[in-house]
Amino acid sequence: MTTPSQPARPASAGEGVVVGLIGAAVVALFYLGIDLAKGQPMMTPSILGEVFMFRRPEAVTTTADTSAVLLYTVAHLLVFIAFGSLLAWLTRRAELSSVARYAILPMVLLFEFAFLGVLLIASETTRGFFPLWSILIANLLAAVAMLAFLWRNHPRIRRAMGRAPLGAPDFANE
Repeated sequence: MTTPSQPARPASAGEGVVVGLIGAAVVALFYLGIDLAKGQPMMTPSILGEVFMFRRPEAVTTTADTSAVLLYTVAHLLVFIAFGSLLAWLTRRAELSSVARYAILPMVLLFEFAFLGVLLIASETTRGFFPLWSILIANLLAAVAMLAFLWRNHPRIRRAMGRAPLGAPDFANE
């Protein structure tokens, strides 16, 4: 049995991994669809792998480099697992704190625009290959999928949102 000052379930590293994998899969599938539509399967992780993992500012955009794809995929998964873990931890805190519930919004916005910033400063190749709309849509879809998973698995947040607006003092738990 839990008390009002305890989360409903103990913290789980597994939940953060699942949340991160959901986000990583959504983005990867989104760009795989774009790559397939262009007739260049795996070109997105290849270019990103060449630019970020091999530090080649002018990545090859005609054929996919398997080692770049594999290395970038591992990095992509690790970044999303780290973000998913942080988001899951914050969600668990948000069950009890309206301030933590409010903190989810800036965190998701940071996620939405961080990769865009990285791509814009990375190289001319990445700026040309990834239009703004694709980055925003891919990250928005990933954020929605991750938050939907957490929303479904944390019913206490749904109840708390009705009691205290975002960032408002949560006197019920004091």
